[in-house]
Order: sequence, then C-alpha cells, then structure tokens
Amino acid sequence: MTLEEFVAILSDEYATAEFEYNGQQCGVEPQTQDSETTYTMWYGEVWKDYDNIDDLLSDDFFDGRPLRDIFDSVDVQF
Repeated sequence: MTLEEFVAILSDEYATAEFEYNGQQCGVEPQTQDSETTYTMWYGEVWKDYDNIDDLLSDDFFDGRPLRDIFDSVDVQF
C-alpha cells in the first residue's frame, strides 16, 4: 500500500488503520462530525488528535519521526 492509498482510505472510507512500530501498537482513527473529519493517532499509550491529515502525516510523533517517514516500514491493516 502506498501512502497515497492509505490517505485515500482514511479520508474516503473513514476506516481505522492499525500497525506496529518499535514493538508498540499504533493506529489512526478518523472521526467525522458535522461534515468535518478529525483524526486520532496513537503510539503505545500516547494518543494525539489532529484537525487534518497533513498535520498527522508530518508530526514527529513516532520517536521524533513523522508517520510519512516510517510508513514504508510498517504493515498497515484496516
């Protein structure tokens, strides 16, 4: 799966993505309310909310690395 496909599934189908990184369970859950989609991402016990997909992809959330950079090293399941 490419990063573009991942974003499309999150944005169009509102599916929850789960994966493992550095031995920790991780994921992204989209939530839509009043036609506005926000995202919650987790890494082990740490959770963070995002107002848009671009911020989610570029935040240094995973041990100082953004999801965009680690994406090719994880196996995402929807």
